[in-house]
Amino acid sequence: MKQHSLYRQNLLNNAKPALRYNLCLIAVIVLAGCATTARTPLAPVPAPVTVPAVTEPAEVAEPIIPTEPVSIEDIEPRGDRLYDLLQKAAVETHSLRVRALLDTASFILRERFVSEPETAKKWAALIRFTLERYHAISSHVPIPPQAPLATLLNALPESVVADLLHHPHYRELKIRVLAGQADVPIDLRPEVMAYIQYFLTEKRDFFERSLSRSTAYLPMIQTIFREQGLPSDLAYKALIESGFNPRALSRAYALGMWQFMYRTGLLYGLRRNTYIDDRMDPEKSTHAAARHLNHLYEHFKDWHLVVAAYNCGQGRMDRAIARSRTRDFWEIDVLPRETRNHVPKFMAAVVIAKDPAFFGFKDVVYQPPLSYDKVVLTEPVNLHLAAECAGTTYTWLKQLNPELRRPYTPPAMRRNAYNLRVPKGAGAKFRANYAQIPAHKKIQLIDYVVKRGDTLSGIASRVGVSASDLQAANGITNPRRLQIGQKLSIPMYPHAQRLAAATQARPAIQTKSISHKPDPKHYRQINVTVRTGDTLWDIAKRKGITVSHLRAWNNLNTNRPIHPGDRLTLWVPKDGTSESPIFYTVRTGDTLWGIARAFDTSVAALQSWNNIRSPSRLRPGTRIRVREIAD
Repeated sequence: MKQHSLYRQNLLNNAKPALRYNLCLIAVIVLAGCATTARTPLAPVPAPVTVPAVTEPAEVAEPIIPTEPVSIEDIEPRGDRLYDLLQKAAVETHSLRVRALLDTASFILRERFVSEPETAKKWAALIRFTLERYHAISSHVPIPPQAPLATLLNALPESVVADLLHHPHYRELKIRVLAGQADVPIDLRPEVMAYIQYFLTEKRDFFERSLSRSTAYLPMIQTIFREQGLPSDLAYKALIESGFNPRALSRAYALGMWQFMYRTGLLYGLRRNTYIDDRMDPEKSTHAAARHLNHLYEHFKDWHLVVAAYNCGQGRMDRAIARSRTRDFWEIDVLPRETRNHVPKFMAAVVIAKDPAFFGFKDVVYQPPLSYDKVVLTEPVNLHLAAECAGTTYTWLKQLNPELRRPYTPPAMRRNAYNLRVPKGAGAKFRANYAQIPAHKKIQLIDYVVKRGDTLSGIASRVGVSASDLQAANGITNPRRLQIGQKLSIPMYPHAQRLAAATQARPAIQTKSISHKPDPKHYRQINVTVRTGDTLWDIAKRKGITVSHLRAWNNLNTNRPIHPGDRLTLWVPKDGTSESPIFYTVRTGDTLWGIARAFDTSVAALQSWNNIRSPSRLRPGTRIRVREIAD
C-alpha cells in the first residue's frame, strides 16, 4: 500500500496541474471500486436526458462494493495494457483521442469476459470507470451494434449486469445501444424517453399484453416487410396501432391490426361484405400496410414523416409541412396531438421490444407463432361443424380466421374459393372428415334484400327457415329494425334451398307455377292430417318444406284457412324422413339451435316435440326427439 501511495504521489507531481483532477478521479474509482457521477471536464456535453427507472427484478445480486480500498495490484498488474489505456483516457483532454482509447479498452475487456467469465467481478471497477468516461464524451444518440461499447455491453456477464442495473450511466448507455440495433431511425429525445417511462408505468399492462401477442404475428409481418423492402422494425407499428390485435376497433372506426379505415382499405384491396372484412385478416392487412408504407416513403423519403402520415393521412401531412415550412418532424407544430405523440410512442416501443427483460418484462407469456394449413372451400361451412372436422375448437378456429363476420364461411367467390385456416397438420383431417358429412347437414346460403313491408318472421316463412335461425345467422339483435335494402344471408340446407329457389328468385310468383310434382327420385308423397292448433307454418317446418309449396300442392290460397282433420298432400326428401322418430342425447355445449341445424329441423319443432319451454335450460344427458314420426 505504501509503494502504491508513492507511485500515485509521483504521478500527481509529474502531471500538469490542470490534469490532477482527472488522476484523482481514476484513483478513487479504481481504489474504491464504486461508481461516481463526477465527469472529467472535456468538450461541452449535452444536458442529460432523464432515463426511466428499471423495475427491480425479484432476485438481484448484491452490488459489488468493497468494504475497504482495493489496491491497483489487486485489480490489474501495473503495466498491463488495459490499465495503461484507461490511465491515459483519464488524463487525455481531446475527446476523439479519449474515445479511441476507450474503444480499444472495450475490446480488451470484452475478450476477457468471453474467455474468462469466472473473473468478471475482478473487472467491475474498470467497467464503471469506462462507462463514466464514455458518458462524459458522448452525446445522446443511438450506438450502432458494431461500436466497441455496444459489443462490450452485450458481452457483459449476468453477474456484472446485476451490479450495474442501478448505475444511471449504464442504463442510459444500454438504451442507446438498443436504439442503435433498430433499422428505423430512433431519436432519443425527451419525448421518446418519456414514452418509455409511460409504457413501463401507466401502460405497462397494455404493453405486456401486446408483447404476449406480438410473437404470434411478428414472424409473418417481418417476412412480408422484408419481401416488400421495408425495415423489419416497422412491424412494431402494429403494437402502437392495435397491440397486435386483429379485431381492434378505434373510435374513428379504423379496424384491424393495422387500423385501416374502410375507404383506405378498399384502395389496397381489402374487401368488406356480409361475410368477411379483410381488414381483420392478419396476412391480407399486413400486405396492404406494406404497400401503403412503401407508397408513403416514395412520397416523403423520410421515415419520421412516413410514420406520422400513416396516422394522420398523406394530405394532412403535406399541408402541415407547407404551413410549417420544414420537413423536420420535430419542428412541425401544426399536427394533431395524436400524430405528434404517435412517432415518439413508436420509437419508445421499438427500444423496449429490443430487450423487454432489461425493462422488467420478465414474466411475459409469449404466444407461439401462428401456423396453420389452408383448406379451399367452394361452399359455405358452419364453423362449429368445421371445428369438429378439423379436431379443434370453435374459438380457436375463429381466432385463426378473424376476418369472418358470421359463424360460417362465405359462399364461393366468383373468381376464387374461400381459404379457411385450420390448425397446422389438420388440413388433410378436415378434408377427409368433411367429405363424410351428409348433404342434409351442410349449410348453404342465399341472399335476400329486405323490401318494403318485410318482417323477419315473414321472410323466414317464405324461404323456409325459422325466424330464430335467420336472426342468429345475421347477428340481428332487434328484429323490428330491419331496413329496406338491407342484405340478409339465409342459411339453408340443400333440399330446402331447392324447394325455395323459385320463391327466392321470383318473390311474386303465383303458386300455380310451383305446383308441379318434384322429381320422384329424390322426393316421395305423404299425407298429413291437420291437428288442433296446427298452422301451415308449423306443418311446413316439421316436414322441411316451405309454406308456398304447401299451399301450391293443396290448392290453398291465402284466404282459405285449414281445420283440424284436413288431409294435406306433401312431397318430402327421401333421405330426410323416417318412419320412426329419431332421438338424440344432449352433450355439453349443445344448443337447440345447433341441434336443429344438425338434424335439418327448427328450434320451434324441437320445443314442440319435446315440450321444451326454455331453450336455455337444455341439460347434458337429456334424450330428445329430433325427427317427427312420418304421417
